Amino acid sequence: MGHSRQRRIEEIIVHEAALFAALFVGALVQTALLPRPFDVPINLMLLLAVCHGLIAGTTSAARWAFYGGLALDLCAMTFIGMHALALLTGVIVSTALVSRLSRENWLVPMLGVAIGTILYHAVYALFLTLIVAPVDLQGYALAALVPDTLIAMIPALPLYLVFRWNEDRVRRRVPVDVY
Repeated sequence: MGHSRQRRIEEIIVHEAALFAALFVGALVQTALLPRPFDVPINLMLLLAVCHGLIAGTTSAARWAFYGGLALDLCAMTFIGMHALALLTGVIVSTALVSRLSRENWLVPMLGVAIGTILYHAVYALFLTLIVAPVDLQGYALAALVPDTLIAMIPALPLYLVFRWNEDRVRRRVPVDVY
């Protein structure tokens, strides 16, 4: 994308390691520092991955979801891969569905985060049922799915606008207002 030469393997490895380190710090913040309104943690990794995916595409979002999920698995001390696969499912499906809509529509990030959160919790509940113990679906939906979806939709638009502003700044695009 705009590079006249291919990046060397060392540059790619350093870039990916830096991305994983940044997402690991984000997972630490999510698990240890962020407040838990209604005793539900804010799913920062899902927010970051979906909003980034709406800007950069599904492939890049899948990478962010995988790294963020592994970081969450390490920070939350769950089975390795549970958060990663749940995040991958939610992010890939939501960005693939919502990326076809106009980027100028401000409801797009909220819809993407809502779809991603619902799929994330569906896959995570499935893994909990298969690996740990059966999950009461009605209780899980009322205690985790609905509050997390509503809480995650609140910062979705500001975060998306920050990502979009950063992309426009990096690409030096001039905003055009059409009335």
